[in-house]
Amino acid sequence: MRVRVAAGVIRHDGRVLIARRSPGQKLAGFWEFPGGKIEDGEDPLDALVREIREEFLLPVKALRVLTEYDHSYDFGDLTLIGILAEAASRDLTLHVHDQSVWVLPGELDRYELAPADLPLSALVAGGSDAPCVLS
Repeated sequence: MRVRVAAGVIRHDGRVLIARRSPGQKLAGFWEFPGGKIEDGEDPLDALVREIREEFLLPVKALRVLTEYDHSYDFGDLTLIGILAEAASRDLTLHVHDQSVWVLPGELDRYELAPADLPLSALVAGGSDAPCVLS
């Protein structure tokens, strides 16, 4: 069964939030665009707002879907829905991740992102195959 996941491209003052998965979790040590599982019948934008509030105590405004694609891991298949969101501040509290950082889009390649997040990262960074989508 394929799981639908909302991944937030959460921006504030020209930077985007990424967070590192804690030890003991699947993909521990990898950085990711934060978010989480979309519940049955839940709107992806609403799911992102809920997940970011639960995991970071960070209020965000989900703006629009940027992309949607499938990815397969050894432990399961997912559909990642990349969502552009705006945070009013950078003040957050970690509950699920062990680190977070606000980075410029061009700095994303300095972090070891989870494989499912790489296409979204290329889109955000405006790589050679994709325009920057943060404006």
